[in-house]
Amino acid sequence: MARRGRGTGPQPFDVIVGRHSVRAALVAGRRTVSTVVVDCEDRGPAFDEIRQLARAAGVRVNAVVGRELTRLAGGDFHQGVGAYAEKLPAPSWDGLVAAAREGHPLVLLNHVEDPRNLGAVVRSAAAFGGGGVLIPARRQAPVTPAVAKAAEGGLEYVPVATVGNVAQAVRKLKAAGVWCYGLEGDGDLELGTVEFNAATALVLGGEDAGLGGPLRRECDGVVAIPLDEGVTSLNVAAAAAVALYEFRRQFPLP
Repeated sequence: MARRGRGTGPQPFDVIVGRHSVRAALVAGRRTVSTVVVDCEDRGPAFDEIRQLARAAGVRVNAVVGRELTRLAGGDFHQGVGAYAEKLPAPSWDGLVAAAREGHPLVLLNHVEDPRNLGAVVRSAAAFGGGGVLIPARRQAPVTPAVAKAAEGGLEYVPVATVGNVAQAVRKLKAAGVWCYGLEGDGDLELGTVEFNAATALVLGGEDAGLGGPLRRECDGVVAIPLDEGVTSLNVAAAAAVALYEFRRQFPLP
């Protein structure tokens, strides 16, 4: 396999790894996949399907040894398959606001540094018809192959946008008519009793610090998820999934 991505600057392509992620890239058709890379020793229906999808789309399939996929992914979480694809188009602010107004909730994350949590949030947003995930430029896990793997294909359906400051983004969303609800264990409102607005954004803080005072004050309301006695909190990805489910329960997809 050609050794791509050796330079130190940003690369003009994305590396996708994991069976669900590569399959989703081939099926969704939001971007061009140039090459699919599979472990030469792996077999099975999932690999056969990916090969068939790639060939039907005119995408080259390369078979390599497993360590090449590990190098490509930056870890051994690739499940025997990866791909080179063009970068996803950056979502526009107007497009994100329009999605929220159409009943596709946004998720704003403030300093979520674990890539698995970011990927899991994207996966949940895709599962419940989310309109986008917004993350800050600093002190935040960026979109990497590990995030794409954890998202299980969700990146092909839910755009991830980078904002300079999450609190400022909340203010802009509120000015555009989007209601912004923070999620925190000691919130004044209880999930299940809150009647969401159809145009909603959910705001979650990082793994340790939570929302923080300034961001919390920007929210239209702060919502707590009721938990069984003895359980102090959910992690950020689980909390996002529960809240997205409750929003979708109130506003079912057509």
